[in-house]
Amino acid sequence: MSLTLISTTDITSGTSNKVTIDNVFSADYKVYCIQFHNTNAGTQRENNSMDFRLVDSTGTEIAANYDARHYMFRGYTNTPFTLGGNNRDEFALIYHDTAANDGLGNGTIWLFDPFGSNYTYQNFQESGSMAYPSTTKIGVHIRGGAVHKSNTSCTGISFTNRDNYSITNLSCNIYGLEQ
Repeated sequence: MSLTLISTTDITSGTSNKVTIDNVFSADYKVYCIQFHNTNAGTQRENNSMDFRLVDSTGTEIAANYDARHYMFRGYTNTPFTLGGNNRDEFALIYHDTAANDGLGNGTIWLFDPFGSNYTYQNFQESGSMAYPSTTKIGVHIRGGAVHKSNTSCTGISFTNRDNYSITNLSCNIYGLEQ
């Protein structure tokens, strides 16, 4: 098995709160690896995060029918807690903050059969740093999985920062897994 690079996206000094990467999923692959790194938000706030979602074949971001369960570990406590639940509007939450607060988000997402007209499954892991409360830098680690419960053919992904804050930096590579 080997990974084939399909798409590279680099956003620097961005001013939009949404980054959409479309036309990357096809019948050529059943399994995709999405690696994102060096994400930053444009505005500092507590629990700054962005949503990760699928994009359907019409180019529309899908904001419904996700069941997700992720465990989050933050640097100020030894006790992880659960993020997510049933009927969510996002596949995963990616935590990051401003560059001034060293708020990098870095992670890997595995998607299983997003282009097929079946449910799409996801495996997710993120490590980085964030500020919590809003001025204290801490490490963060999240891992878990999710399912998009719809028989929808998806062709892309989107990252949307919450509360209309901008995504300043984002590097994203998408690979297809050859079997």
